[in-house]
Amino acid sequence: MKLALVGTGNMGQAIEALAQRQGDEIVARFNEASPLPVDAEVSVLHGADVVLDFTLPHVVRAHIDAYCRWRIPAVIGTTGWYDQLEAVRQQVETHGAAVLYAPNFSLGVALLKHALQSILPLLERLPDYDVYIHEVHHTQKADSPSGTALMLAQRVIEGLSRKKRIEPETVHGRIASEALHVTSTRAGRVFGRHTVGICGPFDELIFEHRAASREGFAAGALQAARWLVGRRGFFSLDDMLHDWLKHTLSPATNPS
Repeated sequence: MKLALVGTGNMGQAIEALAQRQGDEIVARFNEASPLPVDAEVSVLHGADVVLDFTLPHVVRAHIDAYCRWRIPAVIGTTGWYDQLEAVRQQVETHGAAVLYAPNFSLGVALLKHALQSILPLLERLPDYDVYIHEVHHTQKADSPSGTALMLAQRVIEGLSRKKRIEPETVHGRIASEALHVTSTRAGRVFGRHTVGICGPFDELIFEHRAASREGFAAGALQAARWLVGRRGFFSLDDMLHDWLKHTLSPATNPS
């Protein structure tokens, strides 16, 4: 697979190192010192099969505009632009392009999200159980709360009727029962830690994902890139996982 890397920071470097070990070829690199020329032609990508973009919120929308115009499949790991999802979806569909985005490409986080989604219908019948989310990242993290924490929080809001809104700020006093408290800590070099706590009157459940290195995120991003090539549409990582699940559970692979 021929890859174009847009953003060569910590994540870009992790993706490049793993891609090279897997036999993929990096044919183009862009970063702050050598920005992606969004007004140029697709030839600036030197024949890449797919782009992986891990940049910053203030530039990523212009990048996505270019990927759509060029009709080059693009995996977007940049967060902080999700208020524009519907506009980007329409743009992707208009151009017949292919974009897959995720706030977190760790497959472990994907498993955590699916576990949470499975338990929420049961919590609906257990009103004494309350839910909170806490995340920890390194001090250079650009957004707070993280996109992953907000994604998990949105799942709770959608799946638990007694939670009406996300409260991402420190609360000096009692918190409203309909608020889902999402808190953040920034410390040291923590790659990422996401905790979903479910507190009942007699016990507490803790669902937690701890990233051991950036390589886990890189592996997920590269798997997403392979899945995206040859497709058209606006996708999240969930679409890839649902596609895997569909094939895993299909009668052809499970005759019983």
